[in-house]
Amino acid sequence: MTKLTVIGLRGIPDVMGGIETHCAQLLPHILANVAPGELKITLLARQAYVDARKEVNGVEQIPIWAPRHPSAETIVHTLIALLYARFVLRTDLVHLHAIGPGLLAPMARLLGLRLLFTHHGADYRRQKWGPFSRFMLRRGESLAVRFSHRVITVSPSTAKRLQARFPKKADRIVHIPNGFSSEEPSEAIPDLLAKHALNAGSYVISVGRLVPEKAHDLLIKAFQASRLPLKEPPWKLVIVGDSDHASDYARSLSDRAERDENIILVGKVPRKTVLALNAESGLFVLPSYHEGLSIAALEALHSGVPVLLSDIDANLNIGLPQRNYFPVGSTEKLTEKLDADLSDYTQSLNVDLSHFDWQEIARTTLAEIELLAGGAPLRRIVAPHAEQQSKA
Repeated sequence: MTKLTVIGLRGIPDVMGGIETHCAQLLPHILANVAPGELKITLLARQAYVDARKEVNGVEQIPIWAPRHPSAETIVHTLIALLYARFVLRTDLVHLHAIGPGLLAPMARLLGLRLLFTHHGADYRRQKWGPFSRFMLRRGESLAVRFSHRVITVSPSTAKRLQARFPKKADRIVHIPNGFSSEEPSEAIPDLLAKHALNAGSYVISVGRLVPEKAHDLLIKAFQASRLPLKEPPWKLVIVGDSDHASDYARSLSDRAERDENIILVGKVPRKTVLALNAESGLFVLPSYHEGLSIAALEALHSGVPVLLSDIDANLNIGLPQRNYFPVGSTEKLTEKLDADLSDYTQSLNVDLSHFDWQEIARTTLAEIELLAGGAPLRRIVAPHAEQQSKA
């Protein structure tokens, strides 16, 4: 049996964050492709977010201690998790996520581990980091690419940038995108709409953690400056998400919401509820300064509602028409977009979402795992129709 240990995220299934959502969707799909007993996946989560050892959709999840400090949490947890993977789990392979944990890629190699790395975005571009943290995150990106056996990027523009920057490693770098959830939305949505006095089709929704790079403050300003709150009934702005740690930024958003009854901070809710809120909204907006490849945006597109995204590379990679984008950081341009005919942003765009299917993403990722394990293919689960054809 091949043992794969996943490190670099807080935990699954309903832990907030893009990497967490990515793994919650991807890992069970990978296991669904291989025969029982072929592959064991263990996720080393952070104890503050996952309180008990348990199995989640076939993935064994073990909480490991980490300090509750924004600057120390990731690196300390990654260090402990790598030692635990090597000496307790005696794992064969490690799948490391994000450039912060990437700082310890050389250590993983020194421990004799085979290393797969997924680059989820240039985190050093986030506003919350100071000069030293930005420098360290850039080092994490560099070390992860140089010391990993295989590198996955969720964004094609990131793959091209890394291949150009590390030409000797270019053949190890592949692009495999994020996907969108095909779960059924929650049926309890009417109660939530009533609780916040929301009218279906008459609210703007944004989904993401309450951190500066998500630009919720910009969206609030643009929404308040637009004509949407003046409509009858007044439109509202719904922000779904929370902060990992107490911050001045999160408190400032809360203060603004308290002063304006048309701004609703829903907080963290289950994924099925997010999908339902998307489907009932009148417009989804993602104003971020930084993304890897936004799962929240893909899920909004899948729901069929109008969508507006900032024009950063990761959002442009989704491939929407130009009218669905606005200049990043521009309150004025976003306000103009909110005051335009929102039906122009609907997904009558014939956008091909087939390459964002988790099943296909899982198969492609599994091929990378097999390369890491020496190239020998793991026994696959034979689909019923394929089995019948082979007997015919």
